[in-house]
Amino acid sequence: MSEVLIPERTVRLIEEDIYSVVDGLGHSYQYDRKAALYDWVVGSRLYNRLMWGSCPDTYTSFARQAVSAGLKGPMLDAGCGSLLFTETVYGKSPRPIIACDESLSMLRRARARLRSSGLGFRDGGIVLLQADIRDLPFKSNSFETVLSMNVIHHHDSASSFGAKLVDLLTPGGHLYLTSLVSNNRFIGDLYLRLLNRYGWLVGPRSTYEFKDLLPDKLARNISCSTEGNMAYVIFQKGLR
Repeated sequence: MSEVLIPERTVRLIEEDIYSVVDGLGHSYQYDRKAALYDWVVGSRLYNRLMWGSCPDTYTSFARQAVSAGLKGPMLDAGCGSLLFTETVYGKSPRPIIACDESLSMLRRARARLRSSGLGFRDGGIVLLQADIRDLPFKSNSFETVLSMNVIHHHDSASSFGAKLVDLLTPGGHLYLTSLVSNNRFIGDLYLRLLNRYGWLVGPRSTYEFKDLLPDKLARNISCSTEGNMAYVIFQKGLR
């Protein structure tokens, strides 16, 4: 991990198999008290099909595509949560993966999920790191692949967050993003507005607004698709 960390940032082991770059203790983040509820709801096929017109299998397939985008280079999962849809994909991959989230509760659930699966941490091949998602501690051009699922719809300053993720990519590297978007689905669009009203998500963006968050001038290729209210973007960084 020292190869990708900014030299001024200090990483320390805070619990078994969980590291942190967060200064001090006692920080509280949005999902610290909601981790179990989040997993129970978001992991439900019925919930995803009814509310978002999407399927958890698609999320896992998208993560598998991200892992396959590079066979050897390091990969970052920015906002990994509890590895709800990615644990089996990561456990079977030979790549070095840093799974980063600000919520310690989510990382504890990720650790438990890896342990119970029997896949484990692949002799250090998977690192769980607590870090503030708005202050990622990594050097530019450090990762061959960056995956960030269902994070951008929590950020008002999503364009700067997207630019930061692109900056972390090596030339030719791939960024994989998912986000909830408004997509002319009555139930999904209404629920997005409700979640925004209660402060869980920022104001709903359209698919085009989501795609436009990424800096086109740095792109070698951008593709975008939707399944219900879930949008998927793949961005390849230019070689120069």
